[in-house]
Amino acid sequence: MRGGGAARRALTVVPALALVAALSGTAAAETPPDFSDLNPNDISRSAVEDSVSDINPSEFVTGIDPSGFVEELEQEEVEGSTTTVTISADVLFEFDEATLNKGAEKQLTSVAERLKNVTGTVEVVGHSDGIGDDDYNKKLSEDRAKAVKKALEDELGSDGPDIEATGKGSSDPVAEETDDDGNDMPSARAKNRRVEISFEGS
Repeated sequence: MRGGGAARRALTVVPALALVAALSGTAAAETPPDFSDLNPNDISRSAVEDSVSDINPSEFVTGIDPSGFVEELEQEEVEGSTTTVTISADVLFEFDEATLNKGAEKQLTSVAERLKNVTGTVEVVGHSDGIGDDDYNKKLSEDRAKAVKKALEDELGSDGPDIEATGKGSSDPVAEETDDDGNDMPSARAKNRRVEISFEGS
């Protein structure tokens, strides 16, 4: 607290000194006057208040819409009678892994509930971003799709619909991963790392 008090006293004296210098007519190019004998208590309150300018902070604040910086972790698209639920692979898996993480269970339990009354075969398709070897990415995306398939089957039991799992690697991107200058765009790569679950019915 002692340091805070010293800071407040310093902020009080500096504008007053600037005011005294202005009133004395001292030019900027001249040698600064000696204020060593100046007693801050001799400076009137009105002089200090006159040396302070009001600032409207709203003029210096830029509004930011956070929705423009948030990526959806799950999306749904309906085309005819087919519903496709797309889940970010970053939600389901750790980096470069095909084992479902702890947070994936809740996400897939919600999807499994919707698959109980579907007709036909459920298709699970894994996708990767474009970094790395194509064959490796295809294998990784396929292994991830299989992991999702197994989790859904475990949730649904023997009465659940047939589920097929495939991996497309980076062959079917939904976003350009570099800009016009060739700079990498991590947010776009994140969109391409995904698992799509498609089914007929509710």
